[in-house]
Amino acid sequence: MVDSAQIAVSPMFDGVEPPAEPPADFVAEPPADFGAEGWSQDCSLPSEEELKQAEQIRKECAVQIGGLKDSPRDVVGDIRISRFLRFHGGDVDKATKSFGDFLAWREREKIDELRKDVIDLPPKQFIKWLESVMSPFSPILVPGFHETEEGHYVVFFAPGYFKAHEFVHKRPECQPLETDLLIMRVAMEYVMKQVDDNSYKKQKMCYSIKLIDAEHLGRDSLPIFVPQLRKLAQENLGNAMNFYCEQDILTLVVNAPWTVRFIMSFVSAFMTPRQLNRIKVFSNTVATEAQAAQEFLRAIGPESTFPSSLGGDRAPEDIPFYQPMLFENVRRVQQWMLRRTPGITCPSP
Repeated sequence: MVDSAQIAVSPMFDGVEPPAEPPADFVAEPPADFGAEGWSQDCSLPSEEELKQAEQIRKECAVQIGGLKDSPRDVVGDIRISRFLRFHGGDVDKATKSFGDFLAWREREKIDELRKDVIDLPPKQFIKWLESVMSPFSPILVPGFHETEEGHYVVFFAPGYFKAHEFVHKRPECQPLETDLLIMRVAMEYVMKQVDDNSYKKQKMCYSIKLIDAEHLGRDSLPIFVPQLRKLAQENLGNAMNFYCEQDILTLVVNAPWTVRFIMSFVSAFMTPRQLNRIKVFSNTVATEAQAAQEFLRAIGPESTFPSSLGGDRAPEDIPFYQPMLFENVRRVQQWMLRRTPGITCPSP
């Protein structure tokens, strides 16, 4: 389990923007083999033993469960608790503590109240809700980008188009940066529920796949070099990794520039080796890596799933928030800056 209070950023991260081009002596490290994790990960439903352990954990956490405003299946059900068990290698004591901490955090941050009006929205309606509350300078994040035949839920990111400085500084007074943290929490809850629902529907343990198209990353300032975003990440990524454990079967980074290593050195401080092993990074400048990336992509879906930057033929306008970007819409930006009420608020204690 990652302790946010003990996180130390890698020495590679010194707060200075990396150069646009790698140094002459830089040697790119090939991606690690997919190994025992990833696609070969155990996708079976909880065993009889795990179900007994899940019930034991529920009993041990009865006080925390009782403190919740709601106790939905995707929060306290057998499959969700089994994710904590598998994340902690079957150690019931560790899983119990982690699950209890998650419930206490959930009650403290009023997560159930925060999500109640949107958690059951159909995917297209959820995307519309996101567009209505998010900054036009937000990073491109598309829940429900695709769903694999196995039932894994794909979330698409395109961080190379993220206007980090504008995201921080071009915003109405009514919607401070902390508001976007609430939006991210709702999005994480939504993805987790989709994954949980798919697990029951498919009668197997389903996961999410984070698909990251890193094309153009570094063209603008990297988010970790924007102090406000770095602070937000340092204060919240640890909880995200701990409390939404076993959500991802794969994080696939394609078209990765060399500067991705700066981001990985930062993000890895918040992750366990088990989580890090599910991250696969591929450059588009090395032929063998580009070929390997395409093999991963084809395992996720056909060419019609992906935009041209990922070797597909999906029309850009069919991907929410993507080409044209929201920040390219002058009217959308004007409406954002004139906003007088926040799109989402923290529930009252």
